[in-house]
Amino acid sequence: MKRLTEKLLHYAVLIVLTICAGWVMVRMSSRGSFGPQEKPPQVRALPTANAPKAPVSIQTIENELCEVTATYAGKIRPWETYSIGFESPGRVISLGENTTGESLDEGDRVSAGQVLAVLDDRVFRAQRGEAVARVEQAASDLKRAQRIRNSSPMAMTESQLQRLVTDQAMARSQLEVASKALEDATLKSPVDATISKRMVNAGETVTMQQMAFELVENDDVLLVLSVPESRIRELEARQRAIESRSASESASEEDRTFRVHVELEGSDTFGHPWPRVDGEVYHIAEVADPRTSLFDVEVRIPNPEGLLRPGMVATAKLVVDRVEGYRIPAAAVIFRQDRAYLFTVQQEPTELEMLYWSMGEVDAYRALKVNIPSWVDQGEYVVVPAEAIDRPLSAVITRGQHRLSTGQLVRITGGLTIPQTNSGVSTAHATAQP
Repeated sequence: MKRLTEKLLHYAVLIVLTICAGWVMVRMSSRGSFGPQEKPPQVRALPTANAPKAPVSIQTIENELCEVTATYAGKIRPWETYSIGFESPGRVISLGENTTGESLDEGDRVSAGQVLAVLDDRVFRAQRGEAVARVEQAASDLKRAQRIRNSSPMAMTESQLQRLVTDQAMARSQLEVASKALEDATLKSPVDATISKRMVNAGETVTMQQMAFELVENDDVLLVLSVPESRIRELEARQRAIESRSASESASEEDRTFRVHVELEGSDTFGHPWPRVDGEVYHIAEVADPRTSLFDVEVRIPNPEGLLRPGMVATAKLVVDRVEGYRIPAAAVIFRQDRAYLFTVQQEPTELEMLYWSMGEVDAYRALKVNIPSWVDQGEYVVVPAEAIDRPLSAVITRGQHRLSTGQLVRITGGLTIPQTNSGVSTAHATAQP
């Protein structure tokens, strides 16, 4: 009986301890919940200045007159090419001289009227002398016949007198021909040009119309571009607009010029690209090339130093329009199907706190999404008309923008940011806040 009582007492103690342990566990698990009358403890929000920020890089931009260009490649050709030869056959006795006194050769510069080569002119001189004598003889015969007719009209008929007049005219014509032949024995340059080819030497015999020299005018050169049909109408409209503005005295030089920026292929010894040169559209072909179905567009490029040579390859950027807007780096623009947008930064002052003390105001930056309804792709950058967006821009985010949302706090890296403007968007360089 005593043994049974001890067991019952042991079980009773275990049951009481189990109940107490369960009550303690339930009590402890319910500490995180609050009753209908209880309020959660007040947790202070993290200050804006100390909140996490997404790191971004920015680039400043400004509203400016932007050029919209179309890029094509082409080859440089001479302004004009001349094939020069003697109009009479003969033997070349001498060549013209260059500035150093040597015989003319390829690459030498010649001026209009300069002697290129001379034929043996002894025969031409003799023929001219004979023609001069015939003119004098014909003039003497006519003068004598006129005196006879005046003194005795029956001694000289009208037909005889007319034949002498004809003989004098023919003698004068023969003199002009002989003089022209003598003049043609000296070959002269018709224009200021450069010798590209020389096909004769002193002592050689040439035939009539045989090409002796090829000259090229290269004070100005032509860059010939091949433009597809889909773009030729745009260029033609631009050309006509410039021609209509040329009549206005108030138009600037750029408004009256179909400007073209030309970049030569290759680089110098140190790998630097050649300096850009500017030209203007000179002519747009009326008919497409039957072989390529492309239209030739000729660009006139000044070449006063003669550094541009026919045959060089160059890339031309034709200025098809000028608009007030922004040149935005292509890396800053996000394209989603047929939509495009970017992020700029909006500046706002905020309190900087350390523990429970205020350290004064600092600048905080938030990302602001800007939709771009219209733009022109220019390769490394995008031209956006100022009237196409609803706010002025002075800086765009170029790195870190793909995971941003409007209003998100950002931290500008690279030591660049801008003072606040009336619109709250940065506009000039300053030091970024940490």
